Amino acid sequence: MAATDCYDVVVVGSGPGGYKAALGAAQLGARVALVERGSPGGTCLNEGCIPKKTLLHIASLLEDIGLLQGCGLQGHIQGDFAAALEHKDRVVTGIRDNFPVWLNRFGVRVYHGTARLCGTREIEVLPLSAQHDPVRLSAGVVVIATGAAPREHPACRTDGHRVIHSGHFMRGLKALPATVLCIGGGAIGSELGYFMNQFGTRVTIADASSRLLNKPCIPVRASNLLERKLARLGVDVRTGTSIVSSEAVTGGVRVGFDDGRSEVFEQVLVAIGRQPHCDDMGLREAGVDRTSEGFIETDEYLETSVPGIYAIGDVKPGPMTANAALHDAKIALANALRNSRQPRNYHTVPIVIDSALEVAAVGLTEDQAEDAGFTPDVARTSFGASAKSRAKHDHEGFLEVVHDEETGQLLGGCIVGNEAGEQIHMLAAACQSDRGLWFFTDMNYSHPSWTEELENAIGPYTTALTRSGKELFQPGIYASGHAS
Repeated sequence: MAATDCYDVVVVGSGPGGYKAALGAAQLGARVALVERGSPGGTCLNEGCIPKKTLLHIASLLEDIGLLQGCGLQGHIQGDFAAALEHKDRVVTGIRDNFPVWLNRFGVRVYHGTARLCGTREIEVLPLSAQHDPVRLSAGVVVIATGAAPREHPACRTDGHRVIHSGHFMRGLKALPATVLCIGGGAIGSELGYFMNQFGTRVTIADASSRLLNKPCIPVRASNLLERKLARLGVDVRTGTSIVSSEAVTGGVRVGFDDGRSEVFEQVLVAIGRQPHCDDMGLREAGVDRTSEGFIETDEYLETSVPGIYAIGDVKPGPMTANAALHDAKIALANALRNSRQPRNYHTVPIVIDSALEVAAVGLTEDQAEDAGFTPDVARTSFGASAKSRAKHDHEGFLEVVHDEETGQLLGGCIVGNEAGEQIHMLAAACQSDRGLWFFTDMNYSHPSWTEELENAIGPYTTALTRSGKELFQPGIYASGHAS
């Protein structure tokens, strides 16, 4: 084997977290290597966030055009799935082609192959082609960012044709089915289910839990509004429903439900979550501990059981989103290269779901705030009162801002509606601001705009709090030096 190549930092995986970690380390002056065995950009770019957002934008345009019939638009528009896929591929390719440009600009060396730990902080890179020899790398810091793969359903296993997961959908699907069952009503099921509905597929979403988007950070009110919207569009949403069997039959897949019913669907999309992708990395031999579910264990600073080895993104416990992976990359670099002791805090990271309604949340929900010992109050407003929403003819949705009734401290909130994923950054900034709830009254807004509704919602509360004579605590819950 050739001599060992030495680096300050070796990053394994080039998804959002790995890519950001590699570039961030290089910008700090470190000598960096990035190892990737698949397509640059990981799941997010090739099978997840980027292609999904591209397709969902087309789906939302189809819905908007339908709503504006008779309001200045005439003529029937229908989706062209094959052309949408071609457009999606062009978008993904354009972004992916820029990866080596940025990496080369900052001096990051890329190795294509499978990484395996061999020793404390040594990595063997096994080439993808037998024509190349393995390469050994050493580093002061190793960042594992290998991501996750779709989880299989025990009663309905994927075959890539009749029963598929999101990766099959994005990389291999050539035509949409007439009928589809989405097993799972989380982000993937509700997003791709909405897309297929807008392109003419008859969609059923089945989820074993009591609601769609059943996450502690998503208020029940948001889930209920999304479910009603999907039902109005013709999606059959079945919560509290489990799948107990499946078999291939003529014309598709026969699926058995826990209520005794069985139905045939042309295709089934399994979207019940993801599992960590790190089985073949030599973690046990290197002394890196894993949880019973297979995730890499880390402390609150994202360091594993082996000093100098960090894990970020989907491969470790925590939110399995690109947003969280980007957060992890910043935390890991600060602790590994800047001698900092910054703990992870996913309450500061927005979560965004793009479906029939865009749902975004950050910080604590009302229930979480109460569990944490606060006396929560919620400022709410409907986008039905928004001038911009009315002008856009898209006024379904609401925003809510959670704060402490006694002190006025801003705790978090949720936005449901048009561009919620962009609006949520205002709320996230306020949660980390020394002004907290009063951040919104300090701002000057354009009119009409979505975000002016934040001030409209909290205005009565800040006025009442200021006049109450209470001892107020203005910094947001995650303001520097005041985080809980």
